[in-house]
Amino acid sequence: MMRAAVLDQDGSFTVREWPEPGQPGPGEALVAPVRVGICGSDAHFVIDGSAKTDYQPIVLGHEAAGTVVALGPDTDGPAPGTRVALIPLVTCQECDRCRAGRSVLCLRRQCLGAEREGAFADRILLPARNLTPIPDGLSWELAAVGTDSVATAYHAVVARGGAKPGSRVVVWGTGGLGLSAVGIARAVGASEVIAVDLREDARQWALETGADAAYHPDEALERIGGRMDVALEFVGRASTVEGAVRSLDDGGRAVVVGIGHEPAAAGRLITFVMRERELVGSYGNEPEDVREVLELLASGKLVLPRVVGDVIPLADVPAGVQRVHEGKTGGSRIVVDVTA
Repeated sequence: MMRAAVLDQDGSFTVREWPEPGQPGPGEALVAPVRVGICGSDAHFVIDGSAKTDYQPIVLGHEAAGTVVALGPDTDGPAPGTRVALIPLVTCQECDRCRAGRSVLCLRRQCLGAEREGAFADRILLPARNLTPIPDGLSWELAAVGTDSVATAYHAVVARGGAKPGSRVVVWGTGGLGLSAVGIARAVGASEVIAVDLREDARQWALETGADAAYHPDEALERIGGRMDVALEFVGRASTVEGAVRSLDDGGRAVVVGIGHEPAAAGRLITFVMRERELVGSYGNEPEDVREVLELLASGKLVLPRVVGDVIPLADVPAGVQRVHEGKTGGSRIVVDVTA
């Protein structure tokens, strides 16, 4: 038996004894998690029920870094003892989406801690292809949050948004993911980075992360005009999606990352069409996004001063999830020390 943070069928979420996963088979790796970030989805699973795991009981946790314990027979992968980041989406690598390099849309995808056992545990078993070595000098905490929180923002900014040197970028919503997007836009050479958020503290966090200016939504469009190349929406509201689209220059692209249930709005169709604006969605990240994020963090090109917040022991995961639900994280990720 081992320790694990388990969501049970009755809705309770506790750290308790849980069966060890056993030895890895062909193509698999056994990993000892060291640091695991608490994501907003964990709070949705545990507290408000707005997202569901595929089954219960289940070990939660998908934003992880750890040490390889063992590889299965005839398995290529990082050697035992290697520090690794865990790519959170397990994909089939066989469907047309995977073969096209869009594994985030895999028809049989499984996310750690949602569709299969997660990383809030002393051991986790997963495909060896989901491991990527952590660059020398990168902290456990940054390696863990780099796999999801930062890589998801990177996928939106670069892969879906197409931000590049000289791009003018605006970020609507500067909570955790939005703050990472601000830093990423700066790291890839954006000539101007603007932040938009209702909260004064979130606007200040954005300035600390590299934004040139930060505005309240009520004044944003007047200040920005329609001159941005890339607009990123991390709120999940129709009003902020419309604001993101309206802040675009001709040929600009708005990327929606925030998840909500309201119908999307893109302003007047005649303006949207004649100015050839684009509106796309962005979900999760690809393995290459994770690797690029880890390299950027290790090199010092990507600086995210607030991305890692408190580090808590495994026993305190339920309390940490409650803090995430209540928004008491200071705009940072709470990271779990699984070894404590």
